[in-house]
Amino acid sequence: MAGGPNVAGLVEDDAISVILEGEVVCEICGSGSAPHLIANCARCNTHEHRYCMRVLTLLIPRIWFCYRCQRNANTAPRS
Repeated sequence: MAGGPNVAGLVEDDAISVILEGEVVCEICGSGSAPHLIANCARCNTHEHRYCMRVLTLLIPRIWFCYRCQRNANTAPRS
């Protein structure tokens, strides 16, 4: 695809997520539709639709953490 975005190296957990200039794409479904329903993780900067989230939520809090960041925070060793 000449002139398109270079997606080499953007594969993580079998999902490709490309954020073009000014466009936010859901990390789970790969769609940028319904941008008003896409949350942004405060820790890892991932983007997910409210209806694609592993833990569904009706209201997205101002500071939201994705499932992976929540899980990592809960399993991190304590010093």
